[in-house]
Amino acid sequence: MNIMDSSPLLASVMKQNAHCGELKYDFSCELYRMSTFSTFPVNVPVSERRLARAGFYYTGVQDKVKCFSCGLVLDNWQPGDNAMEKHKQVYPSCSFVQNMLSLNNLGLSTHSAFSPLVASNLSPSLRSMTLSPSFEQVGYFSGSFSSFPRDPVTTRAAEDLSHLRSKLQNPSMSTEEARLRTSHAWPLMCLWPAEVAKAGLDDLGTADKVACVNCGVKLSNWEPKDNAMSEHRRHFPNCPFVENLMRDQPSFNVSNVTMQTHEARVKTFINWPTRIPVQPEQLADAGFYYVGRNDDVKCFCCDGGLRCWESGDDPWIEHAKWFPRCEYLLRVKGGEFVSQVQARFPHLLWNSSCTTSDKPVDENMDPIIHFEPGESPSEDAIMMNTPVVKAALEMGFSRRLIKQTVQSKILATEENYKTVNDLVSELLTAEDEKREEEKERQFEEVASDDLSLIRKNRMALFQRLTSVLPILGSLLSAKVITELEHDVIKQTTQTPSQARELIDTVLVKGNAAASIFRNCLKDFDPVLYKDLFVEKSMKYVPTEDVSGLPMEEQLRRLQEERTCKVCMDKEVSIVFIPCGHLVVCKECAPSLRKCPICRGTIKGTVRTFLS
Repeated sequence: MNIMDSSPLLASVMKQNAHCGELKYDFSCELYRMSTFSTFPVNVPVSERRLARAGFYYTGVQDKVKCFSCGLVLDNWQPGDNAMEKHKQVYPSCSFVQNMLSLNNLGLSTHSAFSPLVASNLSPSLRSMTLSPSFEQVGYFSGSFSSFPRDPVTTRAAEDLSHLRSKLQNPSMSTEEARLRTSHAWPLMCLWPAEVAKAGLDDLGTADKVACVNCGVKLSNWEPKDNAMSEHRRHFPNCPFVENLMRDQPSFNVSNVTMQTHEARVKTFINWPTRIPVQPEQLADAGFYYVGRNDDVKCFCCDGGLRCWESGDDPWIEHAKWFPRCEYLLRVKGGEFVSQVQARFPHLLWNSSCTTSDKPVDENMDPIIHFEPGESPSEDAIMMNTPVVKAALEMGFSRRLIKQTVQSKILATEENYKTVNDLVSELLTAEDEKREEEKERQFEEVASDDLSLIRKNRMALFQRLTSVLPILGSLLSAKVITELEHDVIKQTTQTPSQARELIDTVLVKGNAAASIFRNCLKDFDPVLYKDLFVEKSMKYVPTEDVSGLPMEEQLRRLQEERTCKVCMDKEVSIVFIPCGHLVVCKECAPSLRKCPICRGTIKGTVRTFLS
């Protein structure tokens, strides 16, 4: 390895921001470090994710990477190299490395996206303790739920032993650490001993029975989705331990105050598609509410969005997998649970501190839906029996579509449609959306080889494409792009930047744009055409080091790369999960099911704030 002098790169134009609730262009954020590897050479034998995880970001030159903390620059990576080990070996005093070592000593995941928060959320007694080998080796998340009965007991076994409180109160079990020590033979893998201990419960050593050392409640027959503190609070809300804990816990900021209660979240799932294999109750319990579109849900607290649910998905695990810093998640499930989930998915680098609400909300707002005593969501007959709805039915609109549209309207505004025009307008929009989804599905089935080649060689084309303006003019003449899109790309000052914008626009527009691109390239750059479409031998070799450019030029290039690739107007602000592409604004993102750059399915989104 060669150790180079520090070079400022983009850090010279970025301000360090310690407020972790927002994503800034700050290399201390693992998500941002990962985004710098978009032009990293594909033949380097060390993965970009492991480099970013080890504190490095890409300098843009060959395979040189730099630590955001100590400034160490390493290159010439070889097969078998371990990024973190090299970092520790060459610069052991780096504060980032030291922090990772400290977390390892605590038995926590070294995932820097949330590790500070994990440690801070442990009780003082647990933060100061050293985990015993037996505890570390148990591997509470290594199993599955397959060992549980297919029809578990549906009613929690709870026994009030408050009359025996004097017998149950054991001073030796008054600390969380002491209670945790009694769980060395805990039989369940769906409920962590640390979670049980944190809820004030002591393992009685018989099956899965636990008891509160304060109020005397006994709980057993635990199920895979149970939460120890929630069950404790539900059965004995007046327990002094529960009351003290809730009183001591500070309030936390949420992105959607109206969705704070479990009941409010459940009510949003009134139009939840029956084909989706995950139940609304599970999603609501994990903090998610339905946004009324496809199978998209959002967390009321961290505003993290998830979609494309599959059979076997556990909402709590997905929540911890993609948004490990969510305060609601950490409050309910605890840092140990999040750490275990992250350990199962070491390739994920998402820093969910990047998630936040779109705008402030009024904390005094009432929930969206109000049901009077005795009312039931099954009262669809009243909702569908208005003159406006009847008129829409007579026009031939699908009853199912009308019902979904009306229910969404009531969820959002607490009232039905007042005019036929308003309802018909929404129905036409809904039909258009369904047609667009069908078109997208068909597009995926018949995606051209041209488009696939352009997508595969995207980075190499950024470097080699020079005939941007002729291709741009042809796309405009064919009405594949608008005049606004044409002008935005044309006004880009440097040819490489123009090429980047053009290629990404072609990928967004699809087959028609790819066909025009191919024909133009054949006329204006036959050598590049041959390499790309005939011999298919394109290669990308990063050569440019932008760190030596004037600050104004670096800022200008950065600004050009921050334009939404769909509307070509607003600033990018949405990172797609799991591909990590940051190419669209928050207005354009909801309409996309697949990333316009790599065509990967969008499983979730993270809102970013660029400074």
